[in-house]
Amino acid sequence: MTDADYAAWLADHAAPRVVLCEMEHGAGTEFLASHPYISRPTDAVPNRVYDDLLAEAIDIETRADARLSFGEVRLVNDGALDAWLGYAWTGHAIRLYLGGPGWSRDDFRLHARGINQGISGARRGELVFSMVDQSARLDEPLDTGTLPLGGGPVPLALGSVYNAPAYRVSTTALTYRASYLAATALTPKELGNTVPHTDDLAGGAFTLDNAPGGALTVDIQQADDTPAEVVAWVAAQYGLTVAENGLSGYTVGLYYAGPVSGRQILDDLCRGQGGYWYLDALGQLVVRQHQVPTVAELTLAPDDVLFGSLELVETQQPWASLTLRWGRNAAPLREVAGTIEANDASEAERLKREWRESVATQALPDYPLAEEVTRASPLSVAADAATERDRLLALRAVRRDVWRLEAFLPEADVGQAIAVEVGALSGRLGRVIAVRRSPTRGITTLEVWV
Repeated sequence: MTDADYAAWLADHAAPRVVLCEMEHGAGTEFLASHPYISRPTDAVPNRVYDDLLAEAIDIETRADARLSFGEVRLVNDGALDAWLGYAWTGHAIRLYLGGPGWSRDDFRLHARGINQGISGARRGELVFSMVDQSARLDEPLDTGTLPLGGGPVPLALGSVYNAPAYRVSTTALTYRASYLAATALTPKELGNTVPHTDDLAGGAFTLDNAPGGALTVDIQQADDTPAEVVAWVAAQYGLTVAENGLSGYTVGLYYAGPVSGRQILDDLCRGQGGYWYLDALGQLVVRQHQVPTVAELTLAPDDVLFGSLELVETQQPWASLTLRWGRNAAPLREVAGTIEANDASEAERLKREWRESVATQALPDYPLAEEVTRASPLSVAADAATERDRLLALRAVRRDVWRLEAFLPEADVGQAIAVEVGALSGRLGRVIAVRRSPTRGITTLEVWV
């Protein structure tokens, strides 16, 4: 079956659908279905029986806030599944496939992939499992190792990091660790003044020629200094595939002195750049930047929308001003070297402050309650900060609304530009920010940002 054939089948709301569910556990895999099904003798896995124990379809919701949610996996249990109560389910994979009752198993398509949270309910006639999306893996802290001498986790520096702490790692030499990852450049400073040293860039460390007489910090340059490179690095740590990486090519810097997870890094990366990320239903990482749509990728006519389902669920006031914080100082100093105070007042001030700020305002006389907003960003260059500040401010020059609707729609993606030619949305373009779909009902619930 070709992709076009499958898409045409999805678009046929009268076509019967079958959900196949493969649930792994500590002792093997169970094969279930919403309708009796056996794979064909000619399939890649021939004559596999899928027991028709799925009691209801599993709804899947994808949002632009990095949360994918699933309905429960609810099974019919007449007592034959009681032994399953003792299986180790938690943390194992659940895979859902969608197709037709008379199809070859090879023509079914992977519909969603998730992680089993274990049994959430068991009573007469029913066994229920909770399912979470694979982004739960991104909540696991990264293992950066431990500093000697009771120093805690080895810090993680990504990209261009200004004035980070340095941690001594030897009792016999003036050797200091700057970061877990290899660096492309290290600039140690005493009270902000550069000091002679020898680099160990591969080890993210350096050795001073002389003992420091004041606060020791270091500027770190690490190879992954663009959003695309940071996203790729995070994905590699968690074994994820990057399906889309749509952030701007700014120079960024992120620094963590304590435990940090992949979710936190992605959140910090997107925050302040008007970006968002999520794992799609197949577990692939999607990273995008909010943009005002200019051309509809998806158009819904009145007949496509369930009558009476369109509702306004949120209004967002425009922004009268935006203060974009950038160029974070990872270790602000209380005291700065006298030579810097005397000769470079701008650098002396930067060494004492945690953030630099890029500020802009816009006149909005029609919106007396327009907001004054402050955002922190990982941006490291003044020109990038000004560009992104102006882009975000323009994006919020008018009130933005969020509408919810139900549509006779087989597929839609978060981030799609959409035109809904119904009621108050007629003639307007928006972005899909949430999609909730049922594999069998053929009705999709959308949230649209306009």
